Amino acid sequence: MNKTSSNLPDKYLHQPVFLEEAVDGLNIFSGGTYVDATFGRGGHSAKILSRLGFDGKLIAIDKDPEAIEYAKALNDKRLSLYHGSFSELGNLLKSLKIEKVNGVLLDLGVSSPQIDSADRGFSFQKTGPLDMRMNTSSGQTVYEWLMGATLLQIEKVLKDFGDEKLSSFIAAELILRRDSKDCSARKQFPETTSDLADLVVSVIEGKRKRHYYKTHPATKTFQALRIFINNELEELEDLLEQIPMIVSHNGRLSVISFHSLEHRLVKFSMRPRKVQSNNYSTHPKRLGFFSDQDTIKFANCTIKEIKKIKPSRDNIQENPRSRSALLRVGEIICAEQE
Repeated sequence: MNKTSSNLPDKYLHQPVFLEEAVDGLNIFSGGTYVDATFGRGGHSAKILSRLGFDGKLIAIDKDPEAIEYAKALNDKRLSLYHGSFSELGNLLKSLKIEKVNGVLLDLGVSSPQIDSADRGFSFQKTGPLDMRMNTSSGQTVYEWLMGATLLQIEKVLKDFGDEKLSSFIAAELILRRDSKDCSARKQFPETTSDLADLVVSVIEGKRKRHYYKTHPATKTFQALRIFINNELEELEDLLEQIPMIVSHNGRLSVISFHSLEHRLVKFSMRPRKVQSNNYSTHPKRLGFFSDQDTIKFANCTIKEIKKIKPSRDNIQENPRSRSALLRVGEIICAEQE
């Protein structure tokens, strides 16, 4: 087996949370075909390649053009890399004439290099443009969307994707600054991450008596806008619905999720078929996921959850960003082969 992790320069390495556990969950055999659906900075791919034999294959996908550049450091003939969304995995496999793969890995978090890069606009702790796009080569930036969105649209995004209780007040302040005829007020409309964070803090501190927060007051707003602008939940749902059809019987799915909306979608996809088809009330129907039982068609194969892991204290101390992470491992079970 080739130890390909050494092919990545130190400056490219990003140590993902649950690196060993997520790859262990794939139950890799040397000649298998696997998918790293979120290549990122190559940590999982390098680990998977280190466990594959010379006849094994790894397909890696990422929306981020920067990730594609980093991938060039992984010089391995067993690796095939594609720029695009993981929701397109089914079509990609068809184009490659691959009927089934043996496992799929998903790390749904924003990588540390993305967060640490001010130019990407993901972090309120660094001043940068209000961008937040995973794919910087297409689509609207957060700033562009905010400039054209209505009050109700902004409020709904902050509420649905961030669970922000003061979403209406934050949205109202954004609209007030954007549409005001007062030139001084218009100049205060946020153009950078720091501007937006300051606006959110001012609104929240003006509405709440206590000023101690476990997390930064802008956390939920930034999460909501990032999820929305990248269509993250819709794309995750699309892929989860494909998994039973593109992963072989007894194949594996390892998913690392980071917030409650992702946790629920992944958990729901791994429930028994009868539970899925009869108990939609257990899922957040207000977001429109898996909500119409007349239109959902479950395949003969389903995903059975076999493992769930939360970060240990040591994990959190080593990487504080892992505190909300959750790893779920599912096995694909096909009825005709049980």
